[in-house]
Amino acid sequence: MSVGGVPRRGDPGSVAFSVLMAIYAGDRPEQLRAALASLLQSTVRPDQVVLVQDGPVAQDLIDVVEAFTPELRIERIVLPVNHGLGLALRKGLQACRHEWVARFDADDLVLPERFEQQLAFVQTHGDTDVLGGWIAEFDHDPAESTGLRKVPLSPREIAHRARTRNPMNHMTVMFRQSSVWAAGGYHDEKGFEDYALWARMLVNGATLRNLPVVLVKARAGASMMARRGGWRYVRTEWALQRALFRIGFVGLFRMVCNLVLRMPVRMMPQGLRATIYRVVLRKKNGTSK
Repeated sequence: MSVGGVPRRGDPGSVAFSVLMAIYAGDRPEQLRAALASLLQSTVRPDQVVLVQDGPVAQDLIDVVEAFTPELRIERIVLPVNHGLGLALRKGLQACRHEWVARFDADDLVLPERFEQQLAFVQTHGDTDVLGGWIAEFDHDPAESTGLRKVPLSPREIAHRARTRNPMNHMTVMFRQSSVWAAGGYHDEKGFEDYALWARMLVNGATLRNLPVVLVKARAGASMMARRGGWRYVRTEWALQRALFRIGFVGLFRMVCNLVLRMPVRMMPQGLRATIYRVVLRKKNGTSK
């Protein structure tokens, strides 16, 4: 079956896998509850859920985790101080017992057949190191999509897109743990932990693919737009492009072009930036450019 096809039911349950998540003080208990409940609706459940608590959190978040621990077999790793997502995921990945690891965020919703589809695909495409898919974005009601973020499908398309934009939806990916560690694992590239990892993996010769289906409903909205702008985000963008240049993933010309195109968007007012994302970068229920 080609990468453009949707995988059919096989025997995905024969592949053991872990789910890797992280929570921090900014997460909301009702959103975490919905995220974990969606895992219970999966047609193939994970064999292990590693949930990293990145620094102190309110008791109501802990209560949600404990309520789902028996059914999901959650293993909670507590970091005494907040380290940021990259280092939290690095710590969590060390606790994952299985070769295949699926990422998932604490405020999103996994679609029931996500893991079944991904496991069926990797069983028939043995060279795959990372497999992601599309996301349907929503603000408040998961039933009302505000946009669809499609990503390129084939390894060649992904490698090409990665020179200018993140070619994967992080919350949808399932990856080989050994391939991630071979590229150095997660680092502390705040805001771009996944993008930098994919670049290192591509330099390392890894094969990345995406399925042409929505695997996750991802929470967007004003808070996401706020995080993607301002001087702090400009600094992280600059650090990312320098990192890509240092490892030889982009040349000087491409690095400068990326910065010239991205910096003005980062400094726009939040409302205008949201319009750019939704109208230009995401067609509503359509294709990302």
